Amino acid sequence: MDATRSAIEEVARYCDLLERLPLIPPSAQVRGLYFRSVESVLAEAGLLERYHALFPERRSALGWHPTSEFLEQLAVAAGILSGPPQVAAGMFEIGRRNARAFAESLLGRTLMRFLARDPRKLLQQAIAGRRQSARPSRWELSFPAEHTAVMSMVEEYMYLDSYYLGAAHGTFETVGVPVRIECVLEDRFCGRHVITW
Repeated sequence: MDATRSAIEEVARYCDLLERLPLIPPSAQVRGLYFRSVESVLAEAGLLERYHALFPERRSALGWHPTSEFLEQLAVAAGILSGPPQVAAGMFEIGRRNARAFAESLLGRTLMRFLARDPRKLLQQAIAGRRQSARPSRWELSFPAEHTAVMSMVEEYMYLDSYYLGAAHGTFETVGVPVRIECVLEDRFCGRHVITW
């Protein structure tokens, strides 16, 4: 068994990766920037060489790539970052750091200047960004109370309760707005984040 397959099977002992992958349709794709952001987190942690030994291919940031390939690499990267038994914590941290890294980029700083500290605008921008970076997932946003938002996600093949939960936390950290986020799963590909600030 090659080292990459072995790494995938090791982290799959601690998450539903191997059950999830066959359920992802070929139409599910993400932009290469997702792969690049994982590499950035591992580089910051001094772990990129180990990851590149398993996944040497470089992805075009704007090109479309299978979501199933991203999930394999995300799970292995999370295992490298936090250890395979803590793969969910590793995915959370990768999502959180990715959001912070984007906010610190030139484009992110420009957007944050316009969005300021308005959680509603920030969440609307998240939906617009997701439309441009992944398919066929659908996100919908509602505001049931003055300081509450519900981000509903359908056909979302990433991990809603770890990777995207971390991204949500990281997004609000970048604008200094303290939040509480509850993840409610309907099934592994549908659910919602209930965000209060």
